[in-house]
Amino acid sequence: ELIVPAGALPSDVELTVTVTTEPVPGSFTGFSPVYRFEPAGTTFAMPVEVRLPYAGDAEIASVFWTHGEGDTFVALPTRVEGGEAITETTHFSRAFVGTACSGSCCGRANGDLDVLFMVDDSNSMTEEQASLEMQIPRMAEILATGDLDGDGVQDFPALRSVRAGTVSSNMGTGGYTVPTCADSAFGDDGVLQTAGNPGITGCMASYPSFAELRAGDPAGSEAAFIEQVSCTAVLGTGGCGFEQQLDAVLKAVTPSTSPIRFHDGSVGQADRANAGFLRSDSVLATIVLTDENDCSASDPELFNPSSSTYGSTDLNLRCFAHEDTALHPISRYVDGLRAMRTDPDDVIFALVAGVPTDLVGTDYATMLADPRMQEQVDPSSPNRLTPSCDVPGRGVAFPPTRLVEVAQAHGGPSVVQSICQPDFAPVVDAILSEVARRVSGSCDP
Repeated sequence: ELIVPAGALPSDVELTVTVTTEPVPGSFTGFSPVYRFEPAGTTFAMPVEVRLPYAGDAEIASVFWTHGEGDTFVALPTRVEGGEAITETTHFSRAFVGTACSGSCCGRANGDLDVLFMVDDSNSMTEEQASLEMQIPRMAEILATGDLDGDGVQDFPALRSVRAGTVSSNMGTGGYTVPTCADSAFGDDGVLQTAGNPGITGCMASYPSFAELRAGDPAGSEAAFIEQVSCTAVLGTGGCGFEQQLDAVLKAVTPSTSPIRFHDGSVGQADRANAGFLRSDSVLATIVLTDENDCSASDPELFNPSSSTYGSTDLNLRCFAHEDTALHPISRYVDGLRAMRTDPDDVIFALVAGVPTDLVGTDYATMLADPRMQEQVDPSSPNRLTPSCDVPGRGVAFPPTRLVEVAQAHGGPSVVQSICQPDFAPVVDAILSEVARRVSGSCDP
C-alpha cells in the first residue's frame, strides 16, 4: 500500500509495485519478496508512506531500500502494524522487509551512525595520525556499501546517514601554565574541531563542526566527506601533553542539562558548541586514538607545578602517582556513556592505544594483568613510565589502563586495538565489524 500525499508529485503518474523473484543480499534474511517500485527514479516532494506485507519476527522486521539503480540496501526507520512493515521514502527503487541480523537479535536495523573521534594531538602522535588518515577512505566506502570484506557482497545494511566529528585530548591544565598547554583553562574543551590541517594537501582552512555522508547524495559527496574527516581528524602535534581523553569524549557528547560537571563547574557541549551532531536514535561510536593513559583530573591542582599537595612528585608522573585522589573515577565515564542511549548496545566504545599487539583479542582481565600493562616508573628514565610497547620508527606507547577499564566495564560493545600496529587496517576492521553487528540489530557480544 502506498499513501501519497497531495502535492508529492507535480502531475499524475502511474505508479507500479512489482513482486519480484530477486534474492535478498546473501547475509540478510528476507521476510518478504523484493518489491520493485516504478517508475524507477521517481522522486517525491514530500515523504510517501509505504506499507509492505511480511511474515517474520515483528520485533526485528526492518525495511531495506535501495537508492537509485544501485544494489546496496539501506535500513529505513520502520514500525510494524499487524502484518505490515511501515516506512517513508522520497524516491522509488527497490525494497524488502527482513533482518540483517544473525545469531542473537535484539532490535531492528539502524541506518544512522554518529562517529566521534578522540585524537591525541600531543608531540608523539605523528605516525599514528597518519595511519588513521590512510584508513578513512576505506571506512567511508565500507559504511556506504555495507561490504566489509570487499568481495562485492553486502554484509550489513549500508548507512542511511553517517556523521563524523573530532575532539582532541586537550582539556587544559586547570588554569596552571605548563609546557605544551597554551590554553591552560579549558584547552579545546570537548568542542568538535573545525580547523583544517594545513599540512594535508587540499585541506580548507575551516569546515563545519561535523561531516555527514548520506545515502543517495550526489556524486562527489563521499570524496568531500573523506576530505573533511581527514582534514579535521589529523590534528597534527604540539597539543597539550596532559591528555584527558575520557573527559574530552564525555564533554563532547553530554548535554548541558546533565548533572555531570566539568572543570570550573562547566557543562557538556552536546547541545551547545556541538549542537546538531548527535542524534537521539543513532548508533554512537566513540573512537579513542592515543599513546598514553588518561589523565582526566578531578582536582586541577594536580597540574600546578608548585603545588603544595602534589609538588613532591615529578609533574610528568603525577597522573600515575595520584590516580586515586586526583583523577575522576572510571565509573564517571562508564555511567556517562551509558546515559547517552536507552540501550547501552547503541554506544560503541573503541580504543586504539598502547596495548601490546599480542594482547589484542584477549579478554580485558588478561590484558590488564599482563606485566607490560603495569604502570611503573622507567628505571632508565625516572621522569616517565615504562613503555608498554616500543616499535622502532614508530615510537613508544604507555599502558592505557584507565581506558581499558572503561572498555571492560562499559556494558555495551567495545573494541580494544593496539596503536603499535604499523598498519591500521586490522584496527578499522575490528571497529567496523562491531558497527556492522550493531546497525544490523544484533546483540551478540
